[in-house]
Amino acid sequence: MLLALPCQFLYHLNRAILHCRFKLPSLNQIIDCAAEMIVNLLLIILHLLWKLLLTLLQPLKTLWILNRQAWYLGFEWVAARTADLLIILFKCLWWLGRQIKKRVVDFVLFFTYLNWQTIHSLGVRTVQQRLYGLSAEMAYHSTLALVPALFALLAAISSNPSLQSTLLEMANLLGEVVPEQVQKLIGATMSQSGRSLSPRLFSFSFIISIWLFSGVISSAMEALNRIHQVPPDKIRPFWKSKLIAIALTLGTLLLLIMASGAVFISDFLVEILARKSCILETVGNCPLDKIDMCLAQEPVQDCLLQSTLLDTWNRLQWPITLGIVSTNFALIYRYGPSYRKPKTPLIPGSILAAIFWALISNLFRWYVYQSEYYNVLYGALGTFIVLLLWLNISSLVVLLGAQLNSTVGDEIRRRKTQEDSKG
Repeated sequence: MLLALPCQFLYHLNRAILHCRFKLPSLNQIIDCAAEMIVNLLLIILHLLWKLLLTLLQPLKTLWILNRQAWYLGFEWVAARTADLLIILFKCLWWLGRQIKKRVVDFVLFFTYLNWQTIHSLGVRTVQQRLYGLSAEMAYHSTLALVPALFALLAAISSNPSLQSTLLEMANLLGEVVPEQVQKLIGATMSQSGRSLSPRLFSFSFIISIWLFSGVISSAMEALNRIHQVPPDKIRPFWKSKLIAIALTLGTLLLLIMASGAVFISDFLVEILARKSCILETVGNCPLDKIDMCLAQEPVQDCLLQSTLLDTWNRLQWPITLGIVSTNFALIYRYGPSYRKPKTPLIPGSILAAIFWALISNLFRWYVYQSEYYNVLYGALGTFIVLLLWLNISSLVVLLGAQLNSTVGDEIRRRKTQEDSKG
């Protein structure tokens, strides 16, 4: 078949030459003969390529004919697996949507139970469960763990200077709510101890601080067992409670470090975006016929869009801080008690506790800033007293959030029992 193609080409070529030779062609006839030769040549080349393609595809065609059933089965298997994956994905999305809807409905219904009766019950249970005494115990353990934690931070900075930016963002987040006296106390301790601190002390200080901070979580777990009225037979053994307390302590530290690092990276990206946004103002004030010149020159500095973007991001620091704190509270509320009654809320109490913690901390910070009685009455111990009071108030707010969840959960179960009895 392939040998016939050159013969056809020679036939058409000889025919065109004879036609042009014996009839004494004119110029137009010569052009027509040349065009006919070119067209015939292109047709022969295309025909040759088509035959060559068919020759190459013949083994694939044979393979398809011989294994047609296997190909069909393979396609059916792929289609079936794809359909199964799509069905599983749809079910997961459907379940996730129902869970989100349920959580949103429960979150909204939580606030319908907040009335004077609930607040009165919250106050009564706070006194009955001695939450103020348990918060004082948490504040005591926090004070004990503060010094080794500072040594661990100093050792981490000295051994890895790149952590300074993350620790700075962490300090900025906490500095929004921590009283000024507490900040000065921590800063003075770090400046005096950082001169002779060896990086080798990091491991020892870190282990000691984690163990002491786990005492704070252990006290909170004991308080949560009282809040949820856990029976004695369901209380965890000591070793299991201690392991959970250490895990929650490490989770809290990891969450704070990750959030601080994310805020630092976000600040860096927002600053770059804010600087680049000035080019919009440069182009906006440029005539259309000179747009190329405006793009080539340097953008304006300190434009309105840059300042607006930075101010907006600075205002978002508070929601980020409250999100970190509420997530931490939710983890403690979820895994702290040995037993949680069904239908007990979790997220609303943690969010309210985080908001009230920020408000009360700022009010306490303003009160200490406006009043000099602590320094007059207690002298050098005034700063230490402020630290204890702030830690005590913060611990009490954490326990009140858990108690609010438990109180509202009891009210939800009581109403549901009444509805079932009436039905």
